[in-house]
Amino acid sequence: MPRPTGRGYALLGLSAGTYAAGRVVGTWELYLFAFAFLAALIVSWSVVASSGRRIGVERSLRPQRPVAGDEPEFTFRVNNSSLLPGPQLLLSNSLEGLALNDIELEVGSLRPRGRRTLSARSDRVFRGVHLLPSAKAVAEDPLGIVRSVHRVSPSLPVTVYPRIVQLDSSALHPEMGLRHDWSGQRGLPTPGASEFRGVRPHQPGEPLSHIDWKSTAKTGILMLREMEEPAGSDITMLLDGSADRVTGRFPETNYELAVRATGSIADFALRAGRTVGLVSHERAWRQTRLTPDGGGRRELLEILAEARPNATAPLAEALRHLRTDGPHLLRAQSVTLVTISLDQRLARTLIGLREDGVRLALLHVVGSSFSGADGEDVSALLPFLPPRELRDPVAAAEGEEPGSGLAVETRNLLLSLSSAGIPCLTLSRHEDLVRTLSLWQARRRSPGERPGVAS
Repeated sequence: MPRPTGRGYALLGLSAGTYAAGRVVGTWELYLFAFAFLAALIVSWSVVASSGRRIGVERSLRPQRPVAGDEPEFTFRVNNSSLLPGPQLLLSNSLEGLALNDIELEVGSLRPRGRRTLSARSDRVFRGVHLLPSAKAVAEDPLGIVRSVHRVSPSLPVTVYPRIVQLDSSALHPEMGLRHDWSGQRGLPTPGASEFRGVRPHQPGEPLSHIDWKSTAKTGILMLREMEEPAGSDITMLLDGSADRVTGRFPETNYELAVRATGSIADFALRAGRTVGLVSHERAWRQTRLTPDGGGRRELLEILAEARPNATAPLAEALRHLRTDGPHLLRAQSVTLVTISLDQRLARTLIGLREDGVRLALLHVVGSSFSGADGEDVSALLPFLPPRELRDPVAAAEGEEPGSGLAVETRNLLLSLSSAGIPCLTLSRHEDLVRTLSLWQARRRSPGERPGVAS
């Protein structure tokens, strides 16, 4: 519904004042001015009311699936379906939760049946599944005395993927070999990688990622390469989403870093040809099976985009069903937990699962590195299997990044888990994700670096 602006109310007051002056003075010319001012207001109201409702906007985003931290480009196609010239338009596009600042564009006036295309880049977008509200068009007449606000587009769903990194090796899974990347290039073999077993005809329903094209060309039928998988070929990734353990200011939180780490490890496992079971500890326990192909990687990104740290139950309590559903999870042979919470109760639960025969690995994202609190100890890397070098205490005392240290209680819990045969690794806010999670880069020392303390 159009409404007068401040200028419109001033014009209305001027019209009423002129009319009153005409009554007092008795001059009929003042009545003409009064009615002319009122007529200008009525005409402007009619134009905005009739043409403003005939404005439509189509929104699109490029790329359609941006990655957290990108600055995607919005395209707006504005259409005036009226037979009258369009009013002056100001387009407002709210980016609730997607980015910090909204987008506002001056469109101007459109000719009858006219169209115009405008583009604008947003600020850096945040991970998640967002539903942007309808865009609003603020329509004004050329004199700026009447204004109306219309919703001119449907809601726009936007999915923003987490920014994961590509690993060539995994510190928590040294037995896993990377055979290829998503471009089809050969990967880096590591101990325990799959070995060639033979070639056989392809059966309907089997994945096409292992087709031997040379044998297929020779025989004329699809031939499948059989690979000898090492023990523990499938892995389960568990992402901790305890709501009361999230620290930092969005999007710089320990949970967001845990999502990135989970996606990076799972992506490496999929590229290594392993099936990944992704379990998200949320208000509703979610478990998904990902296959080692491009579709599995896309599904991985979709699931992590939807992940929310809204679990009210402690992770230790949620893990109780692992002991009751042991046969199912033991088939996966390997369970990797990415946690933002670590206490004595969780440590006892993990040690119990290890005693039951579950192969566990733990990646703990240090919350104090996001809250700005300095730890009581100096090292953010705990002993794990296989051994890895720790940071030099002297170098840490001279210039370690603030907030990267561990509290004594947390360090003791990680040491107890490591002693029970559970590989443990910690990740802080200022650490490089590739260097921390990779096996080979973790062992590579940069020139001039002091020798670390062996674990």
